[in-house]
Amino acid sequence: MTPEARAMMEDAQKGATILFQFEDGTKLDSCAAIGPSKLSSYLELAEGETLQPPSPQLAASGVSAAATPIASHRFNADLLPDDEVRLAVNGMGRDHWVSIQDMGLMAAQGNQVPTITLYMPEAVLAIQGESAKKQFMKYEPSDEDRRRSLMIVAQGYAGKTIAEGCTSITRVVLLSDSSGSVVRESYLSEPLGEIWRNNLGATNRCQALRTKFSIDDVEKVKAAAPNGEFVVAVFSGAANTKMYKIKKKHQSRLGLP
Repeated sequence: MTPEARAMMEDAQKGATILFQFEDGTKLDSCAAIGPSKLSSYLELAEGETLQPPSPQLAASGVSAAATPIASHRFNADLLPDDEVRLAVNGMGRDHWVSIQDMGLMAAQGNQVPTITLYMPEAVLAIQGESAKKQFMKYEPSDEDRRRSLMIVAQGYAGKTIAEGCTSITRVVLLSDSSGSVVRESYLSEPLGEIWRNNLGATNRCQALRTKFSIDDVEKVKAAAPNGEFVVAVFSGAANTKMYKIKKKHQSRLGLP
C-alpha cells in the first residue's frame, strides 16, 4: 500500500459523524463520518460569528470539545465481537484486501490507472493496529471500525500531462450484474482529496472516494449475481467510468463468505 493510500485510509478511519446543536434546541448530524483533514472543507463560520473559547472546566481537563464527536449508530447491531477485534488488531486477517486495476488500453497509458481497493473490516483493524504500534500509540477501534462492512476506495484516471487532466470519483455502487438488476448504495461516502504531480512538478487536483457497504447489502447483490460474481460501478458525476467484476478469486482474498 502506498504512503498516500495509507494516509487517506488512516484519516478516513479517524473520522466520525458530528452532532450539531443549535440555539433553538434543534439537533442535526453530518449524516456521514468526516475525517480530520476534511473538517475545514465542510464547516465555515457564518458572517459575524466567532468561536467561543472552551469553558474553564473543559480547558482544565485538557480535553478539546472537538475531540469527542458523536459516532453514528446506524448499524450498531452488526459489529465484530471483542474476540475477533482483538485478533484483527493483532494482525489476523490483514491480507483480507484486494486491489483491482482498469488495465484497458487508454487507462494503461495514463500516469495513474483507475483502481478500486476493497477492504474487509479485519484488514482495516490490522492496518490501523500496526500503524498505532509503529507510533507507540494505543489503538481503540471505534464502532465504525468494528462494523461488518466492505470498504471500497476508488481512484480515477490521471493523464500523463496536466492538459489530459484527471477523473474525480463521486459515487460507487454495488450491482448484481451490468444491467443493474439489484443495486445497493453505500451507507457512507467520503471524498478523499488527491494531488497528482508529474515529473516537471506541475500538479492537478482530483478526488478519490471512500465508501462503505453493509455486509447484508454485499450478500444481497452477491446472491443475485450470476455465479455469485457481483459488480462495482464507479461514477464521476453522471458518467459511469468503469464497472469492475468482483470475481471468485477476489472474494477468496477478501474472505467473503
